[in-house]
Amino acid sequence: MATSIASQLEAIRSIAHVDSAPLRRPFTRPSILFDPKEAADINIESIFTIALQGLEVLISNDERFRNYKNDLFSHRSKELDRELMGIEQNNQLNVLINSYLKLVSGFFILPSALQTLEYLIRRHKIHVYNNEDLILCALPYHDTHAFVRVVQILDIRNGTWGFLEGVKVSGAPPPRMVIVQQCLRDKGVLEVLCNYASPSKKFQPSKNVIGFCTAVFIELLGTVVTVDDDIVKRILPFVVSGLQSGVKGLSDHKASSLMIVGLLGNKAALASKLLNILIRSVAEVAREEANELIDLHWFRLSLIALINLVQSQNVQILPIKALEILKELRDLPGVLLELSKEFNIEKFLVVLLDSLIDCSSKDEYCQQALLSLIEKVPINDSVHHVVTKILSTCVKLSQKVDDSISLMSAGWAKKILIIVNTKYPSELRGAVNHFLQNNKAHSKKDDSLYKILCKMLDGNLDSSSDISESKVWFALYHPKADVRRTTLRDINS
Repeated sequence: MATSIASQLEAIRSIAHVDSAPLRRPFTRPSILFDPKEAADINIESIFTIALQGLEVLISNDERFRNYKNDLFSHRSKELDRELMGIEQNNQLNVLINSYLKLVSGFFILPSALQTLEYLIRRHKIHVYNNEDLILCALPYHDTHAFVRVVQILDIRNGTWGFLEGVKVSGAPPPRMVIVQQCLRDKGVLEVLCNYASPSKKFQPSKNVIGFCTAVFIELLGTVVTVDDDIVKRILPFVVSGLQSGVKGLSDHKASSLMIVGLLGNKAALASKLLNILIRSVAEVAREEANELIDLHWFRLSLIALINLVQSQNVQILPIKALEILKELRDLPGVLLELSKEFNIEKFLVVLLDSLIDCSSKDEYCQQALLSLIEKVPINDSVHHVVTKILSTCVKLSQKVDDSISLMSAGWAKKILIIVNTKYPSELRGAVNHFLQNNKAHSKKDDSLYKILCKMLDGNLDSSSDISESKVWFALYHPKADVRRTTLRDINS
């Protein structure tokens, strides 16, 4: 009897052992390659083999993937269980995973990339512990089924990415506008995207990442009626990083930044300090492209962005550092001449000319740049403004205590007026006449305005000679007939 009972218990134990073996294995496993039930039947060794095959393909596309062959995809990684690892080990693993996901984002759509991600999901549970990095890796491909598979294995409830919860249910890829609208509702999402697309010392985002983020930012800026400071603050790091000089291989980011600068200029009233920073940064891009002389297309694009920014904002004078860059640009007048045939750049030209006039009394490079611009670029509608600005500057300089400063103004002002007279004689006469008629300022007692200008342009403030080139010129255009008659008598005698 006892023997019978013992044998029965043994039989029950053996049956229980057989039945319980499959129960220890999960019915489903998270997977982006296989059906969840199918994935449960595939062991880690098989997943690892598939991952190594995918990694070799990725290495053939980009040698940087080789760096991960001996850690994330090493044979010893199959034995790792991050849930049993310490905090420091997990932190080191997270750094590796983060850098890999950023790199593989540029190749996410390739089957080989998904093969490697499948292993990281199975072995390192990146869908649990690195879910935001995984989402960002896949987000540029939001319109693909692979992205949907990624979202479906994530727990994103009550978090930043909870707005994608509907994707898990519907199985339909979300349109980009869904992401744009979420960026408007939650500026934190916008900031995450900006940071993800901005380069760091160790990593440069892929073209796909930059292209996707740029499209989101541009659609966002186009959607809102006015761009508030919060949006500008969050997008700015991405824009500035794209305009940094000396950074090679980032032409896509540079183009994105130039486009966004143009949109910001049209949609927001930028603070003076920020506006000056952007003007200088775009000017530096133009200088870099002009110096390399590899592709004038980029030089032209950077100037278009600068012109648009200046014309869309309340800019009276260019920042000194930006002007120092522009005055030395190769063939600036030639490119502006071509652009003036296609676009209305008059406001920018006036700002540029005013800025050069302000500095020409003490800066020879500004004088040369000013002369070259007036010679090559049509300024028909701005002659009156330019002449008035030059004459006003001369009058102000005549009032300075230090006459040596005033004498410096003689050469440049006279040169400019001679060029203007050659190209726009009638406009110049009208501008001079108007200036003398409407300005009653006197820099010295009993001196008429035109005499002050004559002395300034002739470079001799203390001279009282009866006749001089500038004196004749100004007097003949004087609005008072008596002055014109007196001058003619002086010439005759």
